Amino acid sequence: LSAVAVRAAVAFSCGVRRPFVGLSPADAWAAASLLRNGLGPTADARLDDEDEGPPSPWQSGWRAVLVLVGCLALLAAAVASYWPVKGFNMQVGGMFMDDVMIQRNAVVTNHDMDWKRLWRTDYWGLEMFDPNTWTHKSFRPLVVLTFRWNYWYHGFNSAGFHITNVAMHAGASAQLGFFAYTVLRLPALWSALLAALFAAHPVHSESICYVVGRADIICTQVLMLAIQVYGPCASAAGCGALQGWLRLAVTVLLILVAGLCKETGFTFFGLLVGWEALCLTRVRFSVQGGTISRCLRMVVVLVVGAAACAARLWYTQGTQIARMDPYSNPIAASDDSYVRILSYSLVHGLYMKLLVWPWFLCYDYSMDAVPLVRTLQDVRLLCPVAGYLALFQTICLVVHRLRWYSSRASRLLAEGSAIGVGFFILSFLPMTNILFPIGTLVAERLLYMPSIGMLVIVVCVTYFETRKQLWMQASAWAFLFGVLVFWWALCYQRVSDWRSVEQITLVDGLKQLRSTRTQFNLANIYLQGQRLDEALVAYQRANSLDPEERDSMPLYHAGQILMYQGQYAEAERHLQKAVAGYFSPLTLHEEEVWHDYGLALWHVGRGMEAVQNFQNAIITNPAFPKGYNNLGCALFMLAMSQQPPNAQAMREGLQQLEQAVMLAPGVPLYWRNAAVLLSLAGDRQGANEAWERWRQLDPASVAAVEATGQMPQDCVWEFYFR
Repeated sequence: LSAVAVRAAVAFSCGVRRPFVGLSPADAWAAASLLRNGLGPTADARLDDEDEGPPSPWQSGWRAVLVLVGCLALLAAAVASYWPVKGFNMQVGGMFMDDVMIQRNAVVTNHDMDWKRLWRTDYWGLEMFDPNTWTHKSFRPLVVLTFRWNYWYHGFNSAGFHITNVAMHAGASAQLGFFAYTVLRLPALWSALLAALFAAHPVHSESICYVVGRADIICTQVLMLAIQVYGPCASAAGCGALQGWLRLAVTVLLILVAGLCKETGFTFFGLLVGWEALCLTRVRFSVQGGTISRCLRMVVVLVVGAAACAARLWYTQGTQIARMDPYSNPIAASDDSYVRILSYSLVHGLYMKLLVWPWFLCYDYSMDAVPLVRTLQDVRLLCPVAGYLALFQTICLVVHRLRWYSSRASRLLAEGSAIGVGFFILSFLPMTNILFPIGTLVAERLLYMPSIGMLVIVVCVTYFETRKQLWMQASAWAFLFGVLVFWWALCYQRVSDWRSVEQITLVDGLKQLRSTRTQFNLANIYLQGQRLDEALVAYQRANSLDPEERDSMPLYHAGQILMYQGQYAEAERHLQKAVAGYFSPLTLHEEEVWHDYGLALWHVGRGMEAVQNFQNAIITNPAFPKGYNNLGCALFMLAMSQQPPNAQAMREGLQQLEQAVMLAPGVPLYWRNAAVLLSLAGDRQGANEAWERWRQLDPASVAAVEATGQMPQDCVWEFYFR
């Protein structure tokens, strides 16, 4: 011991204020070690003697190999919970909900790469700057590029998209383990346990099996790489000025890349600022002369981060989603701010519950799946109270450990927990609806990044509190391993549920009866199987979840079934509500609703209103042959019903039918109707030409009609289920 170190230790014992000022890091550490342990060996001798670097649990090469193999085996076993995805097939099993947009995205499927389109379209391939096009404003061009690579490598007729997601998830898990070992300074087996818990967490099944969840995975991978690059700058030993600025530049670039994969990435400029601020509180063993560099880096990160967020908002013209329906996020649609605050608090509690107890998983929680909270007496508020109390208690524990530590090892381990808290808050904040309303109420895939923060806190705090007693440490590790096994079983089962669109729709539709989307999708499966009565019950159940009946999609399909069954008055009532309700342009075209409402009006004897709605359908989509066909029939038949027949209306009807034939000349029905109407109008030559064209396209139907010996006297309305 140097005399300076001994003098500082004596000064500390006598109560001198700031006794370590002016000491070198080595002397300050020696004095602190003397005060804590006397002249004997320290409990954390390995950590204390090392200036920085990962803890080493072995002393010989063969033991290092065994530990490494054990860690990799544990991680591989955890990732094996996704083994069922090897049998997935997007083309055979179907593309679930938003996954359909991958197939429709021209950037993904076009032969020639359109770079300009990539930078002007959103995650679903929709134009962001066209005022006539609805956009989700999720700008993630780098993830769309990976979809293109997947498509051109193996197409949709394979498990390639899902296997890629699993491989990326395994990579993110390995990155987390390496981060825990090198930066958080956890032992190898604890780092591997952390990685395995993350890999097998059941809530991540949606991020992997729902292909569009890849955005969260890639964003996480890039952020973990950024944190790893910046780690030496935040270490106790610090780094040189030039090296520090180079690492900062690379880290900032990586965070910008992460933000182009998922918007949450931009919030992690805050993690760098918080990390540097945490380093400034190391009063006992901070490196002299590093304070100014840290402060300058903090200022640069704040400026660049603010500029990046502002640029993102400017480029996408804000974050507000136009025409957001009240089903995807019913809380945002509420006019009562008090109800919104209480209800969003409940959602926060549900998210925290899913992180800790992922027993009930569902792909959708829309509308009545999470009823609004209207009073403080609602017992469901105990869920967010418990969650936030746990978070605040954890923060208090971490702050206490940061202030009162017995060794540098203790301080560094406490900082690991603090980093976990920061990671959780920064990734959880964008999904809380506090900064801006998001397009979904509860989405399990959004928990991909917050789960890292939660698991880092749990593992770091557990190890920190049990490390002094071997039996306590072994018991804690065994308990967390038991959690891993339980989660593995849940994850494997949940992944199996995702093997096809029909399977996940049936499983979640039968267990989540309070969600409009799960019931709507369940009804669609029944409709595809021609189980019309069951489909109608499910559509009606979806409608009943909203007392105002504003969701166009289940109303529309229920109206279709009722019309098919001949219940025209009831069908007209449903379709009237559908044309005035909310619907997603991605799943239901507006012209279809106008068209079928017009058809229902015709069947209840309201011909002029039917014509009006057929015209609305054509105005909405001028290239809509079905609309022209039925509009032409309606105009002509109305004109024939007048006394005397309205020749002008008859000609207009024929013109509309001619437009249908021009748009779709290969549809036999249009030629059949043209032949009938031309015959009724007295144009025998035109009727014969249309009849012959119908014969070429559908000889069997023509032969059946000719066998009756009579020319049809009416139109055939075009109608089919969507």
